[in-house]
Amino acid sequence: MKAMLPRGARSRGALLSFLVPVLLLALPLAVWLDLRNLSENALRRQASDLNSVITGIRGYYASHIVGRVLASPGSTQVLPNYEEVPGAIPIPATLSLELGRVISEQQANISYRFVSDFPFKNRTAHALDAFETRALVSLRDNPNQQPTQTSWSLLSDRVRHITPIIMGTTCVACHNTHPDSPKSDWKVGDVRGIQEISVAQPIAANIWSFKYLLIYLGFAGAGGLAFIALQWRQAATIEGMNRELEANNEFLASVSTKISRYLSPQIYKSIFTGQTDVTIHTERKKLTIFFSDIKDFTATTERMQPEEIAL
Repeated sequence: MKAMLPRGARSRGALLSFLVPVLLLALPLAVWLDLRNLSENALRRQASDLNSVITGIRGYYASHIVGRVLASPGSTQVLPNYEEVPGAIPIPATLSLELGRVISEQQANISYRFVSDFPFKNRTAHALDAFETRALVSLRDNPNQQPTQTSWSLLSDRVRHITPIIMGTTCVACHNTHPDSPKSDWKVGDVRGIQEISVAQPIAANIWSFKYLLIYLGFAGAGGLAFIALQWRQAATIEGMNRELEANNEFLASVSTKISRYLSPQIYKSIFTGQTDVTIHTERKKLTIFFSDIKDFTATTERMQPEEIAL
């Protein structure tokens, strides 16, 4: 009889050998997903905070500086091209652009856009992409939104955060009277354009935040691989034992078949079922011996070949 592991044990072993590497491979994937989520949330917060800072500075500048200058006309002028006029100061929009430029120079992964679909005359119209166009339309319906777009690749994340440029009292007074303004009916609270902060960051920049988890994964992976190797080795050993047992069983089956030709069925059965001990020993029994003769056996055998007699 062939000696093998129970089918249930073999199935469990195969399932375990399959699940261990799958789980080991899933751990780095889970870490990568966590890293991507962590990076995305950090970029969202960074873009939102930076947007709030620039918006706050622009609002303070418009109301406390530009507003005071315009309220008391003198030698100081508020101009978009303030660098060309001695003593002039920039308009709030120009200040925002200057702040964005400085930030982008200090942080190569940050870009800033301050755009509108109502540019002043003699100025190049701003090119808006699909996301910016949708955001501007949506913000004019509801300026309380802050549209965000996230894009990612295998190794980096990028977040684009947009807030509305809302016309204040000082802005309305300036734009409605400026000769180069394309529109003269602005109202306080109108959305003139959008302010966009785009922040990109490699996911790998956060990977060392999980250094202890990575060490654990390294040990867990090594342990898992060692366990799989041990399982395969044990399976190979058991398979070799099964093959050897199968060969021995086949040999014993052939021997027992040959022996059965020389023993009576009763004796053969008693020996191979274990009813009779086959050790050599003496035993006294009462026997009945029967002698008989076949009629005309001699004459018959003289006409037959030895092979026919043996059959």
